[in-house]
Amino acid sequence: NSDVLVQMASSGVHVSPACRRMMAYDRRLEPCVGERVPYVIVYGMPGVPLIQLVRRPTEVLQDPSLRLNATYYITKQILPPLARMFQLIGVDVFSWYQELPRVQKSCTSAAGVREPSERKGTISQYFTTLHCPVCDQLTQLGVCARCRAEPQRVVVTLHQDMRQWESQQEQLLKICRNCSGCVERQVPCTSLDCPVLYKLSRVTRQLNKAPYLRQLLEQF
Repeated sequence: NSDVLVQMASSGVHVSPACRRMMAYDRRLEPCVGERVPYVIVYGMPGVPLIQLVRRPTEVLQDPSLRLNATYYITKQILPPLARMFQLIGVDVFSWYQELPRVQKSCTSAAGVREPSERKGTISQYFTTLHCPVCDQLTQLGVCARCRAEPQRVVVTLHQDMRQWESQQEQLLKICRNCSGCVERQVPCTSLDCPVLYKLSRVTRQLNKAPYLRQLLEQF
C-alpha cells in the first residue's frame, strides 16, 4: 500500500534535495541544523540518480503522476533486516524476493493515456496498456473484452465503485472537519502523522478517475 509506505518513508533523515525543495516553496521552511526532514523516494526513468528521485511527502500526495518507489523501500529498508534474521535459519530472503512474480501496474490519468509529449518522467507512464476498471486485467480497450460481454455487470460495478468512493470521501472529510474545526469543503490539513490524510488522498485519487469511468459507461 503506497499510503503506508509514505508514512514509513516520511520519517527519514536530513537530505539536501528535500531541503532545497522546501526552501524553493518558502524560504522560511529552511530546516535547522540537526532537524529531521521528511522525504520519500519515487519512481523515475531508468538511469536517473537516486538523489533526483527525492520528493517531499506532500508532493507525492498532491501529484498523481508520482509513485513511491516500492522496489527501493523493499530492497533497501525491508529486506536487509529480514535477511539478518532469516540467515540464522539459512533462508536467503533476497533470492526469495527475486523469485516472486512481478505485477506491473500502469498509471493512468482520469482522461486515459496521455500523449507522449504530455507525459512526465516516470517509467510507469510510458506503458500504453490500461487496467480494466471492472476486473483489473490488462487491456487496451478501456473495458476488457470479457467484461464487455457482460454490460450490465460493467454498469453496476462502476456505479458502485464511484458511489463507494464518494461515500468514503465524505466520511473522511467529516473526520477532518471535526478534528480541525474547519467547515470548508477541502480541509487544509498537512499533518503527515495523521492516517486519515493518506486515506483521503487515496480516495481522492480514485474519485479523479470518475470522469474517465463515466466516459466508459457511455459505451454501454
